[in-house]
Parts: sequence; structure tokens; C-alpha cells
Amino acid sequence: MTRFNILFFLLFSASIQAQDGINFFQGSFDDALKTAKDEHKIIFMDAYAEWCGPCKRMAKEIFTLKEVGDFFNKHFINVKMDMEKGEGPKLAAKYKVTVYPTLYFIDEAGEVVNVKVGGVNSEQLLGLGKVALTKGDKSKDYALEYEKGNRDPEMLKAYAYALMVAGQPTLKIANEYIKTQGKSDSEAFLEFIFDFASEADCTVFDKLVLHREKLFKLKGEAVFKKKVQKACDATVDKAVEFQTQDLLNEAKKQMKLALPSFAAEYSMLADIRYFQRNNDLVKAAAAIEKYISKYAKGDSEKLNFYAQVYNLHMKDKKALIKAEKWAAEAYTKKKTYKNGRTYVDLMRKNGKESEAKKVEEELKLLPKD
Repeated sequence: MTRFNILFFLLFSASIQAQDGINFFQGSFDDALKTAKDEHKIIFMDAYAEWCGPCKRMAKEIFTLKEVGDFFNKHFINVKMDMEKGEGPKLAAKYKVTVYPTLYFIDEAGEVVNVKVGGVNSEQLLGLGKVALTKGDKSKDYALEYEKGNRDPEMLKAYAYALMVAGQPTLKIANEYIKTQGKSDSEAFLEFIFDFASEADCTVFDKLVLHREKLFKLKGEAVFKKKVQKACDATVDKAVEFQTQDLLNEAKKQMKLALPSFAAEYSMLADIRYFQRNNDLVKAAAAIEKYISKYAKGDSEKLNFYAQVYNLHMKDKKALIKAEKWAAEAYTKKKTYKNGRTYVDLMRKNGKESEAKKVEEELKLLPKD
């Protein structure tokens, strides 16, 4: 996955890929397991088969719900696995799948912590997720130790990670642990900072900025950038939640400190995210068009992406005409099924049925992305 794809998966996955529902992991099960270990999360796996009716119903009616997506995207690494294709049969044998769908909650060691055979409604699915978090929750044991006055650094560290696994607020305990470490720059301490710098407007992120050169080397460029973007995006989302541009500006400022070379581009992306999530489509559109003129000219991937955004969210005729031009340029530069599909959809919206049919015939000869 390119840096652009990673960034925009974080920015607009709710609106493009999952329609406000669950964002499913793109990659192998082993990759998902590694991500679960890195992020100290439980895996939610939808074990399905292509022909299964209840599986299709859940995919269409349950996984796409906003309240389901909000909960599962926050707490789990979400995986959809066809048990009859690819690595599916191997996983089906390992986890003894005999009925579809079967819904698994699997810890970072690969062990099942909760399982449900058959389809469920949204309330049942949310309940299964909460039970899974409870089964993997060791934070209550550490909370008792904390209440007794135990401030041993290793206990605080373990407590912070237990809170993370349970999906509970971590910053208070994480900050207490950091204070015990003084001016340490050990690899273990740097890993802790990296794990808990979840928002740009927190003191843990300040530590990440302070040690950014060492963390850059330790984690690698792509991983470090993805972490910084995710933390800054979280602060932009708080700006939306609390309706304050101060937090939006804080996200931009922290990006400039952490990744100076990306700060100007991110500033525009942060504006797009802020206005889009505030449902201010006029300002979002203005920000998008400014971004395209600066950073997306000649880039088929970016042009197609924003053409998709307009296709999904815009009803204004002039906006849809602009989107069609972006899609046309994207398809001209890179004739892929994905680019062509966006172009066809927008031509149809703009009343160009005959032109759309011509491109649709071309798409029949292209492999689906």
C-alpha cells in the first residue's frame, strides 16, 4: 500500500470504502496478526463464503452501520476472510469453521477469545465485541494495584498496555510511566512513546517529536509517517467533536514539528478532513480543489480518489462536471478498471449515456482492480 493510499484510507475510508461502517484490513491474516500485536488490539474476523446468504446480509446491512463501524474500527483489527479461497481453507481448518458466517475475536497470540456461529443483528454484534474486550481485559487487576498505591514503573507500563487492549483511556497512566523514565532514550522507552502517541495534542506526542530522529530510524520512514498522520488525524477529529479550530491548528503545528517536509500538504488535507466531517461541503469542495491544483495534477490515483468523493457526496452540477474532468484525466493517464468505473459513473450522472457506454465496453477488456 502506497503512502497516499495509507493516508487516504485514514482520511476517507468511512465515506469511500465502508460507507461509515467497518473498515476491513487489506492484507493477509499474518499481516493482520502483526498489526494486532503492534497496536495491542484483538482481531475481529468475519469467516464467510461467497455463496452464503446470511453473510451477504451482514455485509450489506450490519457491517455498513455507522455505530458498528465506530466501535469496531476503534477497538479491533477487522478482517473479512473467504474461507473457500486463498488462505481461507487453512484458517478454516485451524479455527474449525463449519458454518457461515462464523464471527471470531482473536487475540494477538492467535487465540480465540470469543466466537459466534451464524448471523447476528447490530446489537448482538456490538455485544459480542464488548464481551471480547472484557475477556481480554486485564486492566482491572492493575487498577486494584494502582488504587493500593503501587507506582512501580513496570506495573504502570503493563497497566497502560492493558488499558490499550481494553479500549480504555490510556494517557493518564502512560504519562505517569513516562515521568518515571526521566531522560531515558532506550529502545524500549521509545517503543512505548510510539505506541501511546495516539493524538497530536498530548504530551506523549511531544515526546515523540522530541525523539523523532531516533524513532524515524527505529521504526522506519513509512511506519513513522503513518503513526504521525494517524495521531494528527485524531486531533482533527477532536476539533470536529468539540467544534474548535484551535485543535485543527494544533494538528497542523504538530505535523510541522514531526514531519516538516509533509506539513504544507497535510495542512490542506487536514482542512479537507475537518470540513468534510463537519458536513460543510462547500468549504470541503474549495479545500479539495485547492489541494488538487497544488498536489494532484497528473496523479491518476489522487484525481480518481477525489472524483469518487464528489461522485458520492456532491449533487451540484458544476461540481460533478469538475469531478468528471478529474476522472477523465485519471482514466486517460492510467486505464484501470477502477479509474474507468468512476469515469463512467460520473458521465452517467452528467447525462452522457452514449459516451459512458463506450468506456464501459472498454472496461470489459480490463481486469477488475
